[in-house]
Amino acid sequence: MDTALFVGLAHRSALKRRMDVVAHNIANMSTTAFNKERVVFRQHLMDAPGAAATTGGKIAYVMDAGVTRNTDTGNMISSNNPLDVFIKGRGYLTVTANDGQTVYTRNGRMMVDKDGELSLLSGEKVLDNNGQTIQFDEEDVDIHIASDGTISTNVEEKGKLGLVSFASEQNMKRRGSSLYETDQAPEPPENMTDVSLRPKAFEGSNVNAIESMVEMIDVMRAYERASKNSSGYEDMRKDSLDRLARVQ
Repeated sequence: MDTALFVGLAHRSALKRRMDVVAHNIANMSTTAFNKERVVFRQHLMDAPGAAATTGGKIAYVMDAGVTRNTDTGNMISSNNPLDVFIKGRGYLTVTANDGQTVYTRNGRMMVDKDGELSLLSGEKVLDNNGQTIQFDEEDVDIHIASDGTISTNVEEKGKLGLVSFASEQNMKRRGSSLYETDQAPEPPENMTDVSLRPKAFEGSNVNAIESMVEMIDVMRAYERASKNSSGYEDMRKDSLDRLARVQ
């Protein structure tokens, strides 16, 4: 095994993975309630070829350990839509995905769909605190969403948004840009004293454009340096083999 080339390959593979995540963040700078991600790497040590166990000779490789999500709240963006809500605190709306599975989101951009039900702009049905869809009739106007999630119209109350929270947001699996699924049991609303809603607003992405572009440039330069080092080592190796062949 050519150790130097293998280490260089591992380094470049890690940088490529990091670049993919940075590019994905930048692509979602305008996505509602998008949370930026970063790659977590760990060091893997193995015995160097030919090294005795007592000498402690080790080779360090970088390995992709996974992706973590930055859960900082994005900027609040005002809107004129009375159905839009900004979630203050670490709460999530409960929705039904297009495949029928219950998922969760901080995307508070909503509408009344063709079936008269409250849904996200992307089509997922928004659920109330009893796990049911929220239905509107033709005579329902002047829709208002209170800070606790209660929905009312000029006619009557229509229910209460199913706001929930979770013990570990990092264990939630992303589906698409702003939907999440999890096996965790949601915290009941009565335990969410720090979560409330702001109507006529929604959460923007928490991606910082300048920081992400600087990070992308840093990764590109690091990859170029790694490639140059690998090429230099390969040239040196070939030159050594040529010299050895001439000596023989």
